[in-house]
Amino acid sequence: MDKIGIGFNADVPVPLMIQYATTAESLGLDSIWLHEHSFGRDAVSYLSAEAQSTKKIKLGVACLSSYTRHPIVLAMSILTLQEASQGRVTLGLGTGFPMRLDALGIKHDKPIGALKETIDICRAVWNGGNVTFDGKTFSLKNVKSIVGKPETTIPIFIAGWKKQMLALTGAMADGYVAKGGESPQSLSRIVSGIRSSAEKHSRKMSDLEICAYLLTFVGENKSQAFEVARKDPFVNYMLSVQDEYLYEETGISPELKKPIAENFFKGRLDESSKHVTEEMLDSFTICGTIDEVGDRVETYVKSGLTLPILQPISMKQQDVSSVLNAASTLISARIDRPVPPW
Repeated sequence: MDKIGIGFNADVPVPLMIQYATTAESLGLDSIWLHEHSFGRDAVSYLSAEAQSTKKIKLGVACLSSYTRHPIVLAMSILTLQEASQGRVTLGLGTGFPMRLDALGIKHDKPIGALKETIDICRAVWNGGNVTFDGKTFSLKNVKSIVGKPETTIPIFIAGWKKQMLALTGAMADGYVAKGGESPQSLSRIVSGIRSSAEKHSRKMSDLEICAYLLTFVGENKSQAFEVARKDPFVNYMLSVQDEYLYEETGISPELKKPIAENFFKGRLDESSKHVTEEMLDSFTICGTIDEVGDRVETYVKSGLTLPILQPISMKQQDVSSVLNAASTLISARIDRPVPPW
């Protein structure tokens, strides 16, 4: 792996997140990514703090919703962050979970169109001219950024697993960010969908970055790592809400997730975790020693991944440190690997 990123949910205190960002930079990681939850700390504020405490690590947000922030607010927030970080920002865009949008009273009946309009508006605003836009979801009249153009291009990645999202990525995005819990099989399918759209629009896959959050725990051995992952609330949640076809792709019966979901959503984590199998963990997470984590990451790379984003399963500081150190070790191993003579 020539480059590896680290990713977090919005459940870490800001001072600690700054500490993780500076550590990741010192260890040579490519980027740090924040996933925003509608009711948690907001990712832009996180990254603004990190921009001031780091100098070279890239800052990614995956993802912001095209519904919860008006495209102009979104464009100006990211433009400000790009200035604060001296050109290190990547914007991940999605629509957000329908149930959360419903809870906020936000209509979301044209998600793909809204996302495309948001991309068009952001790029037009960042281009520095007057923007007039008459879309089906958003409209602007003679709007111009008073900040001007950014000195460097701001990449836009798509975060969303529906076929239309993959088609949109291939057609007009700079990259893609897969959610945590994808398997190598599902990532391969995702990449295939993006490639098909890219070729249709005369674009090269080499011009697109394919990222994925990989739920990771580094342990003394695989059995110990699996045991930690099996009891983790987020892992149980993720396995509960996985679509059935994701299980089928890996050869696991979707019926096996039912007792996990039934118990987890009734608050019985101890009981739900008893039904989490090693096959599930081996398919949807990365657990084990540093070498085993590295081998597993390589499997994703063979499926089309170009930027692994390791997301710590356990948020204990020593466990996060283990993931950060593993990422650094894997990068060093790649760099130090001798070049074959042929």
